Amino acid sequence: MSAVALLAPYVEGTDNEICVLSNIQELPEDVLSYIQKRVPTFKVKFSKTVREKYFANTCPACGVLSGDFFLHSEPGAPFFPTTEDEAKNLFITEIPLSNEIKVELSR
Repeated sequence: MSAVALLAPYVEGTDNEICVLSNIQELPEDVLSYIQKRVPTFKVKFSKTVREKYFANTCPACGVLSGDFFLHSEPGAPFFPTTEDEAKNLFITEIPLSNEIKVELSR
């Protein structure tokens, strides 16, 4: 299953650290279109765990949400590789942007 993680290289107030974005509630249409052309299963879903809607990876067969915590915080998960072989499964690309964007997140 393909999955999406969004990284932001320039986030105000972070001392220029690269941030992994999660619980994304709003994205610019051009960014969303770019992502969904490649991974159409990335869409807004309601999470019972966090009790709100956010852009999430979903199963292409049944539509079940794969939560951000599971994908990013569990060792061995897609975005938390623990071996070189797991890390080789990652594909990283930059979304072409003409301007800075604002992304709405929850905490």
